[in-house]
Amino acid sequence: MDLRAQIRGWLIEDLGGGPFPFEAARDPWCEAHIKAKSAAVLCGAPYVLTILEETQSLLALGPAKAPEIEWGYEEGARVPAGAAAARARGHAQTLLKAERTLLNFLSRLSEIATHTAEVLGSIGDLPAGFGGILDTRKNTPGLRHFEKYAVRVGGAKNHRLGFFDGDLIKDNDIAAAGGIRPAIDRAWGLRYMAEIQIEVQNMKELEEVIADGRVHMILLDNMDLPALRQAVARARQAKAASKTGKPYSLEASGIGGGDFRAIAQAGVDFISTSRLVRAAPPLDFNMKIVRVG
Repeated sequence: MDLRAQIRGWLIEDLGGGPFPFEAARDPWCEAHIKAKSAAVLCGAPYVLTILEETQSLLALGPAKAPEIEWGYEEGARVPAGAAAARARGHAQTLLKAERTLLNFLSRLSEIATHTAEVLGSIGDLPAGFGGILDTRKNTPGLRHFEKYAVRVGGAKNHRLGFFDGDLIKDNDIAAAGGIRPAIDRAWGLRYMAEIQIEVQNMKELEEVIADGRVHMILLDNMDLPALRQAVARARQAKAASKTGKPYSLEASGIGGGDFRAIAQAGVDFISTSRLVRAAPPLDFNMKIVRVG
């Protein structure tokens, strides 16, 4: 991913391609405060200076002094409502033209990190051996890398980033292949040192996967608590009875607004949910110029 090219694309979306109707030499050097309008887990700080730099470059401000930013809080820290998260200094047009892109980006990532931290905080202590809460690929197009980064800042973990870094056989893959065994046949051995995960939605499908014996990462999709408990017990029993004794990695998904703690206590190793990203409530930052010259 070319970070600067992506940021420049965001800026062009907002500013257009130029030329820009102002005389840069007449505009002063300014300082602005970036404030959290409500309490937030700060996320996106490492990228903000790059947004300012690319704005100045796009505006062709020539020899103007480079923008600066000073953070009052570290990435991942909790910023109180109304607090100045950062002080930005730069050419007036750099600050003015970067403002909306910068604040949109900072707000989006911080609301995901804040919501993720709140979800984890509401669960409390989880069973020993539980692997964690994962996100999904239900992301905003063009922002997947950043939204998954925000999930990590908030304290959760990432599922696969895309098709390229993880093999997951889903229900439509099974339907297209004509069944679980032919779907596994298609995926098996395509990549060296990459383990396959397969999605099952009921005990019949789970039994087929166990009988096949090749796949040991299983996603238990759209199962209620009694079904999850039954599936976990069956997979643990199958592991104990197998010749290799290789354990199954069990992930619960499609849980909607379910009770994360109860689902973890059902015995799964992971829970994946799109809610970390898609249910994050709006959160806002603003930027105010406080000194000119």
